[in-house]
Amino acid sequence: MNSWINFSILWMLTGSPVAAAVILLAAYAIADWYTFGFLRGLAQAVADFRRGSRLRLVLLHNPHDRKARADLGAILVSQRRFARAIEVVKPLADEDPHDLRALFLLGVACLATGRVDQGELFLSEVHKADPAFKDGEALLELARWRARRRSAAAVEPLREFLKSHPHHVEARFLLARALLVAGDAAAAAAERSRCWQEYETELPYQRRRDRLWAWAGRPESFPSTGGTERRP
Repeated sequence: MNSWINFSILWMLTGSPVAAAVILLAAYAIADWYTFGFLRGLAQAVADFRRGSRLRLVLLHNPHDRKARADLGAILVSQRRFARAIEVVKPLADEDPHDLRALFLLGVACLATGRVDQGELFLSEVHKADPAFKDGEALLELARWRARRRSAAAVEPLREFLKSHPHHVEARFLLARALLVAGDAAAAAAERSRCWQEYETELPYQRRRDRLWAWAGRPESFPSTGGTERRP
C-alpha cells in the first residue's frame, strides 16, 4: 500500500508513470545498498550462474584445467550444491594433497553433506598448513559447522580465531551461542555484549555485512539459560 502511495505521488510530481517507477526502484536499490544488500546478492548469484556455465564448457574441453575446476567448485559451494562440489574438486586434492584451496572447499562441502570427520580433517589440515589462508577462514568454517550442530567444541576454535580477529562480529555471536551450549551463561552474556559493541563501532560497509549477526546477538534475543537460540 505504501509503495502504491509513493508511486502515485511520484507520478503526480513527474507526470510520467515510467519516471515514477524508475525513481521508486532507484530509491529501493539505494535503501537496499545501505541495509541488507539483497539486490547485491541477487546480482552475484546471476553472475555466478553465468560464470559457472562458462567454466563447465572450459572443463568439458580441458578437464585438467585446475584453476577452472577450483573456480567452479567455489561457485558450487556458494550455491550450496555441496555434493556436486565434492565431485568437481576431489580430483584437485587427489592430484595435489597440498592444494589448500581444494582442501578448504572439500572441507566445507563434506561438513555440509554430513561427512563430519572428513570435513573437519580437511579444514584442520588447511589451518595447520597456513593459519592465514583466506584470513583464517578455515578455522572459522570449522567453528561455524560445530556451532550449527550445537556442539560446545566450537568454543576452542572460535577463541583461537578471535585472538587474531578480535573485532569479528559473527565469531563473537557464535562464541556466545557455543558458550551457552557449554553451560557458561556468564561468559555467553559477556560475548553477546562484546558482539554488539563491536558492531556499533564498525564502518558502514561492515555493519551491512554483520547486521543480522549483531541483531541476533542482542541480549534480549538470547535466552537467559540453555535452550534454543534464535538464529540469524
